[in-house]
Amino acid sequence: MQAEDADALFRTFRERSDQDWLDILVSSLRIPQIENVTMPGFPDEAVQNAMHGHCGEVSLHEAHAFFREIKAYAVYAGRPLAAHRRLLDFGCGWGRMVRLFMKDIEPDNLFGTDSTSRFLTEARRCNPNLNFFASGVAPPTLLAPDSLDYIISWSVFSHLDEFLATRWIEEFVRLLKPGGLLMLTTQSRRFIAFCAEMRLRRASGIRLEHGWYEACADSFIDEAHENARYEAGHFLHAAPIARPNPLSHYGEAIIPRGYIVKHWSGMFRLVEFLDNPARLPQVLVVMQKPGNS
Repeated sequence: MQAEDADALFRTFRERSDQDWLDILVSSLRIPQIENVTMPGFPDEAVQNAMHGHCGEVSLHEAHAFFREIKAYAVYAGRPLAAHRRLLDFGCGWGRMVRLFMKDIEPDNLFGTDSTSRFLTEARRCNPNLNFFASGVAPPTLLAPDSLDYIISWSVFSHLDEFLATRWIEEFVRLLKPGGLLMLTTQSRRFIAFCAEMRLRRASGIRLEHGWYEACADSFIDEAHENARYEAGHFLHAAPIARPNPLSHYGEAIIPRGYIVKHWSGMFRLVEFLDNPARLPQVLVVMQKPGNS
C-alpha cells in the first residue's frame, strides 16, 4: 500500500457510513483493491488467532464495535472525530483497530505503538503508510507533549499490573492535548467468574482450546476475596504462574470504577465507565484531560 493509496482511501471512503465502512473492510479480506483503492492487508489467520483468539471477519466486527463506541463518546465529550485530529492506538498489535479510523482521520495523523517487535512488523507490512513505532514496556514514548487528541487502547489495561498501568496513565496525561480523550478497556468484574469457569472445565477433564484459557484458569483463584477487593475499589491483577520473566508486569487485570475515581481522577475527568457485554466484551473507560485546546 503506497502513500498515495492511503490518501486515496481517505478521500474515497470518508463520506461512507460506519456500517458501509465495515462492509468494505470485510470485503477487503478477499478483495485487495476496492473502488480502485489498494486496501491494507492482513496477517495470516494463524497470527491473528494467536493475538486475539479469532481472526478475519470476527476480528473486524469486534474492532468495529470499539470504533463505534469511540466515535460516539468523542461526540459526547465535545471532541468529535475529524480529519485533522491526531490519534494513537496504544498496544496496536498488527494495526487492527487503527485502520478503522482511516476514513475519518487523515493517514498522517494516525499512530500506533507496541512493545512487541513481531506485532509491529506485521502492522508495517499490512499498512505501511500509517505511523507505527516501537515503545518500551514502560514510558516515555517519542511523541511530543500535548500532541494527541485521542489515545485508544484495546485489551492492554486488561493485562498490565498497577505499577505499569499508572506509569502509562501519567504518560498519557503528557501526550494528550487539553480536552483530549483517553479510551481504554479492561476486564470486568465478570472476569472473576469466567476464570472460575475455566478452572471447573479443566478439573472436569475438558481440554481448554486456547493457551489464554489456561492462564485464566490460574487467575483470581479466591473468588470471594477478589470480589471483596473489587467492591473496595482495589486494582486486581493476577500474574501468570509460569511467567517467563519474574519481573514481568503482564497478567490479567480488572480495574474497578472506584479505583479509577480514587487514583486517576486527579489527572483525568471520568466521562464513562461502560460495563455492558451487549456492547463490548470488556469494560470501556473514557477519560478526558482537563482544559480546552
